[in-house]
Amino acid sequence: MLRSPTLSLCLLGFMLQAAALAQTPAAPPAGAIPAAPLAAPTGASAATGGAAADDPAVELFVRKCASCHTVGKGQRVGPDLSGVLERRDRTWVERLVKAPSTMLDSDPGARQLVAQFAGVRMPDLGLSDAEVTALVDLVARCSAEPCDLAGKFTPVTTATAADVSRGRDLFLGREALTAGAAQCVSCHTVRGAGGWIAGGLLAKDLTNAFGRLGDQGLDAALKSPAFPVMGKVFAAHPLQADEAFALRAFLHDANRKEPAPDDPLSLPLAGLVGTVAALIALNAAWARRLRGVRQPLVRRSPR
Repeated sequence: MLRSPTLSLCLLGFMLQAAALAQTPAAPPAGAIPAAPLAAPTGASAATGGAAADDPAVELFVRKCASCHTVGKGQRVGPDLSGVLERRDRTWVERLVKAPSTMLDSDPGARQLVAQFAGVRMPDLGLSDAEVTALVDLVARCSAEPCDLAGKFTPVTTATAADVSRGRDLFLGREALTAGAAQCVSCHTVRGAGGWIAGGLLAKDLTNAFGRLGDQGLDAALKSPAFPVMGKVFAAHPLQADEAFALRAFLHDANRKEPAPDDPLSLPLAGLVGTVAALIALNAAWARRLRGVRQPLVRRSPR
């Protein structure tokens, strides 16, 4: 037992000072770089519960699904996928994603979806089992919490007048596409585009495509088209990212404007007019050829 009050107070003060020093962080050694404090999550990852733009599943969704589907943002070409695992069991959903054509031919529920969405059939996407699992997991997660499914996406609101002009040139074929695909105007029409031919009738009028699909949906439809004919055409001749952006800018601009009251000739009508004109020219040339043969014979014949 300590008998000296002074010694006891000194020892108590020493103990308190040691406890205080134990709670004080040690100074870094000379020349060491102090560790930066942990920052709170910001941007997409903070708001989306971890479904960040660089998530491979998000990029897969953008490439394969976003042209027709959203998760919680409404219908596009196909249904909104939010809560799909509450409406259907997971096995059914995975079978549909893996082999849509088989399901659409045999399953009554899948055929009902085709009828509900104007006969549009989901194409086979060529996904592996792992990719199917990743997509279904992503849809389940994004049905329960907000997700940013835009991927590495540049919104069209950043486009300039030069981007709109380039998109118009790409659409009308004034500028060739890098990969050599046919110009858009050969199959599609945009009213008021400014070309002397309005466009083809093989596929839909795109004047209001931006309003139907939205910015992200249109971007996905251009880069990874899920439509049967367009998908086959562009599989070997994909659009470059800058070309898709310019076309989005042009279609966004077309969607905002009143279409021109008097459009030029449609492509089929222009083709018909050109064919008739060519036949008339050929007939005239053939008639002159016959006259050139007949007249010398007539002159040499006895009278």
